[in-house]
Amino acid sequence: MTAGAVGAAALLLAPLILSPYARLVVSYALALALAALAVNLLLGHTGLLSLGHAAYFGAGAYAGGFLYAFTPLTALEQYLLAGVTTATALAALFGAVCVRATRIHFTILTLASAQIVHSLFISGIAFRPFGGVGHGLFLLGGGGLYIPRFTIAGVELEGEAFDVAVYYVIAGAFLGSAGLLWRILHSPFGTVLRAIRDNEERALFVGIRVRRYRWYAFVLSGVFAGLAGGLWGQLSRQVTPQQLHWLFSAELVLAAVLGGTRQFWGPVLGAFGLVALQELALRFTLGRGLVLGILLIAVVLVCPEGLAEALPALRRRLARLPVGLRGRWRPS
Repeated sequence: MTAGAVGAAALLLAPLILSPYARLVVSYALALALAALAVNLLLGHTGLLSLGHAAYFGAGAYAGGFLYAFTPLTALEQYLLAGVTTATALAALFGAVCVRATRIHFTILTLASAQIVHSLFISGIAFRPFGGVGHGLFLLGGGGLYIPRFTIAGVELEGEAFDVAVYYVIAGAFLGSAGLLWRILHSPFGTVLRAIRDNEERALFVGIRVRRYRWYAFVLSGVFAGLAGGLWGQLSRQVTPQQLHWLFSAELVLAAVLGGTRQFWGPVLGAFGLVALQELALRFTLGRGLVLGILLIAVVLVCPEGLAEALPALRRRLARLPVGLRGRWRPS
């Protein structure tokens, strides 16, 4: 059984052994992992650093939130579809502009686009088209929106049953999206993206339309980021302008880098590692930011190439040990 199958089985069995709080933490980690995979589609596989993916993540939750506020929306499927559609359209629009630049200029454009979207919500401009009701929603939530418990497959659930159902929705969406991304990145399209990442000029010389493929990757990344945002919104039952800020984009990049950008599962490990470090830092009420920073520095120093490379690197180091010591310290 492969590591992926073992992980999938563990996710499906997790509600049977985890406490409600631990299940909630795993759910947040899965949503963050999906968003980190979306960011790494650009960062690790196309060579583009985006600091604007909070815009698509937040759009995935805000779109359904607005639909709930002004339409008879009650189904989680409709909520997620609205979020993914909006995030895709937004990524297609901003991506057409951002991919015209490369390297640091691309990063600056993505950051600027996210801040434009953030300012629309933090200032209330995004609520003005809905008249007095929209203005009231802005004043009530400070730019945030309440997300109710939606029906799942037409069934209205409450309490523990709803929480378990949402966990399985998030786990299923994560596994399905990860499988689809795996197929995409191991297809000729993924090979083209890596060719662009490794040598843009050579890719141009062999006839690859670099800007077009970067735009395709940008839009695909926005799709999965929007899905992650919608799942996050239903899980937390609210969406706020903080999830649109570029600092949240930086958190997604941090998760990808922490796990390792050149390994497919690296962002997943990084997201789980980041959530684990945040949970550990929460035990220190007054200095949790300080503790989190120290923990992150320690992890980066111990695993400079990412968590996904830590075990192979350890195996290579142990392989260079004398034969007697190698058998004694063989990793489990």
